[in-house]
Amino acid sequence: MKKFWRVFGWIFLGVFLQFKFNVLYGIVFLENLNFHDRSYWVEMKMTPSDESLRVLKIKTTVHHSLGPDYFANVYIPKKYKILNHEPYVGVQDIEGYHAYKMDMKRKYRDVLAESNFILIPQQKEIAALPIKVHFENLKQRLHTDNTYKLSTKSKNTALEGPEKAEAIYAQKLGM
Repeated sequence: MKKFWRVFGWIFLGVFLQFKFNVLYGIVFLENLNFHDRSYWVEMKMTPSDESLRVLKIKTTVHHSLGPDYFANVYIPKKYKILNHEPYVGVQDIEGYHAYKMDMKRKYRDVLAESNFILIPQQKEIAALPIKVHFENLKQRLHTDNTYKLSTKSKNTALEGPEKAEAIYAQKLGM
């Protein structure tokens, strides 16, 4: 009989702890839904160098996200060759652009990705072209960013845009 109560106690404790953590998860979910807006952040920096080769650092963030699956795809103009990444063919094709997949990972309430792109201009003079960033989940496109622009003059590539581009949306279920 003593062994029965010991086993029953452990089972009860396990069920209680499982219930407790599910309730806490529900409270955090509702708190995110009702009190926080969902933000999309894009940060880009270009490392200067003497050669025509440039390193473009791109960081994408979905802040206060509710959904489990977020994807970010970066579209870089075809007039620039990317040495360290292969184009991603699993997304919408935009004429004049190659798509590259960002590896989004969840970290608490945010979903983030950071990647470096080594790029070389294919021509000496390239007018300012936007770098497009699409945020998506499994159902729909959530946000599109066209803030940053790449241009090349005399094989000197420059990035135009703010330090951080941000878009804020009200939180909704299914987003």
